[in-house]
Amino acid sequence: MQAVVDSVHGDCFRCLLENGDLINVHKADFPDNVNIGDIVKISFERDAEASLKQKELMK
Repeated sequence: MQAVVDSVHGDCFRCLLENGDLINVHKADFPDNVNIGDIVKISFERDAEASLKQKELMK
């Protein structure tokens, strides 16, 4: 999925996704050369270990 870096809010970039949704992504999650107006690739992956821990906490 792609997004446009729309603005900066504190330590986060506000990114406009292809579907029109806005997400905030911490600056540390992007390379140093990313700036407002840049197109970035956004992806998520499941963290199996952390998910297992979370499910245990939810019991």
